[in-house]
Amino acid sequence: MFVFDASPIIVLQELKRIDLINSIRRKGVMIIIPRAVRNELLRSGLQVDIQNNSVTEIPAEADIGTIDIPQSLGEGERHAIAIANAISKSRDETVIVITDDRKARKTSEKMGIKVLGTLGLIKFAKRHGIITKEEALNLIEKIPSTSLYITQKELERARSVIISQ
Repeated sequence: MFVFDASPIIVLQELKRIDLINSIRRKGVMIIIPRAVRNELLRSGLQVDIQNNSVTEIPAEADIGTIDIPQSLGEGERHAIAIANAISKSRDETVIVITDDRKARKTSEKMGIKVLGTLGLIKFAKRHGIITKEEALNLIEKIPSTSLYITQKELERARSVIISQ
């Protein structure tokens, strides 16, 4: 189960590969986009039609006031973490927060929640046959032209993993 923050959705939109979310869902991964994230996307003016991508949206948000999530995180990040935390405690399945925000990643990891960012999502898609090695490498090459801040070292590491798969 993947619980998305806005940043990877925005980057996938910039890469013109928002379809990866639906492709991952078709592989049997439940996709959750919290209402707060959807609202953030709408406020930013992104024309991402999430419903057309057949993505599940949680109608009722987890109570973010009951767990220790830094207020310095954005609303979407806090809700994604809270939902992942609530689901992981109530079900016996792996829940992964999908975010590129460093502080949100660290917060999730401290709570025992697994995390992937945009690069991890690309590697996941490659590993599960959703995209080819060439497509994955092409997406990684285009990352610097997006709003995602990432070091050259991280890009090289991702390239190496994809090449070795």
